[in-house]
Amino acid sequence: MSIPVFKPFMHDGDRYLTATDAFCVATYGHQVITTPNMKLIPQPFNNESDIIQARTDVFAIPRQEAYADDSSMMYAWFRPTFASDFTPISPGNLFGQLKTDIVGHLKRLYKKANTAVGWAHAMRAVYERFQQAMAWHDIVIIVAEYQRWFLDIWAVIDYYEIYQASHAIRRHYAQDVAITTKVHAAGVPVWLIRDARLVNANMNIVKVVSFTPPDDLVIGMYHDPVKLFAQPFDIINRGPNNRKRHEAARQPYSNFEKLPVSTPQVEQMVTRESLVGRARVDKGKAKMSAKPAPYNATAPRQNKAVSGRDKWSDIDHPYMPPMNSFFKIALEDANKDIIRIKHPRDKMDDGYSLPDPGLFVNVLSPQSLVKYLANWLACRPTWIERVYDERPRPLPRAQNWRDFLISQHAQEPSNTRTSGKTSKSKAATALLFQKEVPVLRALWAGPTNVHWRGKDIAISTLDNPPADLARQIVYEICEQSFRYELLDLDEHLGRDARKDKEARKERMELLRSIFPSKSLKVWNRDLPQENDGLNAPSFDAALPYFESFRKVLSAWEHFPESLKQPFDATGREHNIWKGMKECCLFYVQSYFDNTGRPPVVPHLLYSVA
Repeated sequence: MSIPVFKPFMHDGDRYLTATDAFCVATYGHQVITTPNMKLIPQPFNNESDIIQARTDVFAIPRQEAYADDSSMMYAWFRPTFASDFTPISPGNLFGQLKTDIVGHLKRLYKKANTAVGWAHAMRAVYERFQQAMAWHDIVIIVAEYQRWFLDIWAVIDYYEIYQASHAIRRHYAQDVAITTKVHAAGVPVWLIRDARLVNANMNIVKVVSFTPPDDLVIGMYHDPVKLFAQPFDIINRGPNNRKRHEAARQPYSNFEKLPVSTPQVEQMVTRESLVGRARVDKGKAKMSAKPAPYNATAPRQNKAVSGRDKWSDIDHPYMPPMNSFFKIALEDANKDIIRIKHPRDKMDDGYSLPDPGLFVNVLSPQSLVKYLANWLACRPTWIERVYDERPRPLPRAQNWRDFLISQHAQEPSNTRTSGKTSKSKAATALLFQKEVPVLRALWAGPTNVHWRGKDIAISTLDNPPADLARQIVYEICEQSFRYELLDLDEHLGRDARKDKEARKERMELLRSIFPSKSLKVWNRDLPQENDGLNAPSFDAALPYFESFRKVLSAWEHFPESLKQPFDATGREHNIWKGMKECCLFYVQSYFDNTGRPPVVPHLLYSVA
């Protein structure tokens, strides 16, 4: 089959171009791509032999060149630079804020989008974070998130202002002339893809062009100074480069984590990604069937794993104890829409009382694992007592813990400057761990052992620790984190149940009754020999602890009407199962709504084959 050679010409003078005419035309294999209203044709990707990955997409993307005369819109595509747009807390520091004038320009985008009240509220929540000092790569990520929200909103506003219809036009690429005509009439950029044999010989052509490569898909601001990488969005799809993959990537953002990921063809890519410290995680999103399975808090995890650190998923790793199955389902089913997150003035502290458990499995190298484990075990006694007695505010964020535990505090730093991801703790992190830094400095100055529950452990063995030891360490962190986060959320939402000294005492007794030890200080007790409490493997054993859990939750706002009745041991197993599951979902949802992140949930001490 011969491919036509196109030359610019106009059969009918300068008449208005129809949807099937070509302001631009280019050929791709046996196909011809035309556009009646754009000055370029993006390079197509439809080659099964290529593996591509998508991180995010919006249902319509306003193009920058369409707003060349509106200077206020330029910040929708603004790319911050470290040298000119960032004010560090000290010269050369990677921790600081965007410059005031930049924040002002970004705020004007919020004002322009404020007609779409629901979404603009979420955009406002992202904007509030610009007021905080943070690491440069976090600022890059937040700017990208802010721009994504704005472009989503602006596309909708443009659509209703330009072309109101009974259905939304979501595609820019089309293979149907009728759809192309409607999209063109709406003023939406459109490219028509046709077999060369179907192109009308009388088509008007303004110019023949080469494809525009996607140079703006991977841009410099996502590669931080000093090897700190900013990755604004999770990978939502990866696989052969075909139409199916493109359609899969163009789904509502809230459903991205439920898309199947094709792994057999991407082993090399997975290997490359592991170099940035991503652990293998279980992203299985299987929904519960209409008929519930028998209760089993120790249900084994699926073995399917993909690269990436998803805090909403169970991590499939030898050092990570598996999740309680009820809480695992709750994390899968929770509504993760950013609109649900409360305004910053109504939120609670979203930091971590203890290190993010995933930190110990999401490591770059054995040398990093040694530092994480040795530093944590060394500072564990002082920090746990401090976090319980003093409840420091603000709590360290996940990145603060990472910076602190990866550092080898060998000597007194001469200043607060940092040089990289694994260098000395950043200034803000050092302030959070003032009491712990001297402990770690002493550790790396001499001792060769760390202490763990009555045992001395050689630091040199921690690059490849026994799986049982690592799993116990992480289990303790998960268990304590769950208790502290439950306490914090109850203080935030259960204020009415703590009206006086006596009420506060009763409240604490109720909270303690959720746990078999009747204690919220688990570190001074032996680890349990079997799963119990909320992790108990039978209905009868778990029921009293879930009833106490239900009573605690009943004082919180938006408590479900369906949970108002106590769990009755004489009731149907199906109803009890459903109530336990709903308690866990309500807890996870409440924690996300009030912090913007998933909680650390109960894990099982021992795997069940």
